[in-house]
Amino acid sequence: MRITGLRSLTVTRRYDGSLRNTRHVWTHKDAVIVVVEAEDGRFGLGEVYCDAVSSTAQHHAGLRDWATPLVVGADARGIEAIRRRLTESAVLSGRGGAADALIAGIDIALWDLLGKIAGLPVFRLLGGYADRVPAYASGGMFGAGTTPEGLAEEMRAAVGRGLRGVKVKVAGGPLADDVARVRAIRAALGPGVPIMVDAMFLPTVPEAIRLGHALAPFELHFLEAPTAMEDVAGWCRIRDATGLMLAGPELHWSVDRMRDMLAADAVHYLQWDVTLAGGISQGRTLAGLAAAFHRTVSLHCSGSGIGLAATAHLAAGIANCDGIEFHLMHQALFDRLWRAGWSLADGTLRLPETPGLGLDLTPDELTAIVDA
Repeated sequence: MRITGLRSLTVTRRYDGSLRNTRHVWTHKDAVIVVVEAEDGRFGLGEVYCDAVSSTAQHHAGLRDWATPLVVGADARGIEAIRRRLTESAVLSGRGGAADALIAGIDIALWDLLGKIAGLPVFRLLGGYADRVPAYASGGMFGAGTTPEGLAEEMRAAVGRGLRGVKVKVAGGPLADDVARVRAIRAALGPGVPIMVDAMFLPTVPEAIRLGHALAPFELHFLEAPTAMEDVAGWCRIRDATGLMLAGPELHWSVDRMRDMLAADAVHYLQWDVTLAGGISQGRTLAGLAAAFHRTVSLHCSGSGIGLAATAHLAAGIANCDGIEFHLMHQALFDRLWRAGWSLADGTLRLPETPGLGLDLTPDELTAIVDA
């Protein structure tokens, strides 16, 4: 089953600029979608990680000029062989994490295609640990007119939809504001519902310790990205000073960095994004690495429905996933999940028994989409 084509396009979700996270204002969110085409007409869909400042043109050029000659003509069933070819080519390319993100998008598309060839959903090919995964609501942005009470109602509604917990941004303003926000959420949700907070690597170590102490009374499930990503010693100081569970490094792509953080006991929940850190294949490696250190994983996801589907399939195929992120703001193509039989209930996202990633979506439909 030879690969005959590799192409990409951008799906954009636009915002009015009234909301921001800890670091930047949201005016739009891009998703670079990868399409791998096979000689029999079947296709696989993947996604390349994009943040608020990603250059989609760079991603498209990398896929066209660097990856296509290495992928087209290969056996679509040989995912690891294709990954090896791309990884070896990237060593001297200077592409860094951008190469891992491109490889991730291709890898996800190849797993989608393999599932369609095999007639099985991807999570079954990965071992089929479960047909549903714990999912938590991710939102809680900052912005004019947002209030602790409004945020609490947003999170209560999300849990009411079938999500098992919530995560909100912190460290984007005065500490007192963070305390008021989290206090209101805990009052609205009551005891036992997991609350997570994300500082997006912004606080210094002393600031993160103050933040941790201030929020500890609200029974946090974890504190995510508490200080600079590379400051592993700082993470350990925060862990020791606050006694909180830490999650990260979230947006790193290197297996070596993940290993170093686990070896230092800097994280309780190993966290990464499937669309950035090498795709589904590397995700299996990272899950095994976490298991070797007796740690669970928590999967970051802020992309489109394709990225969410890939994240859920990986999570359903392994035994040590604490939960996946279900974004309340970034929901491009999410309707294609519900249309294909996905559902939220009892704190879990349930996957259908549809071959591949289980998306009701074709390349022709994607081409016709301008804003999703």
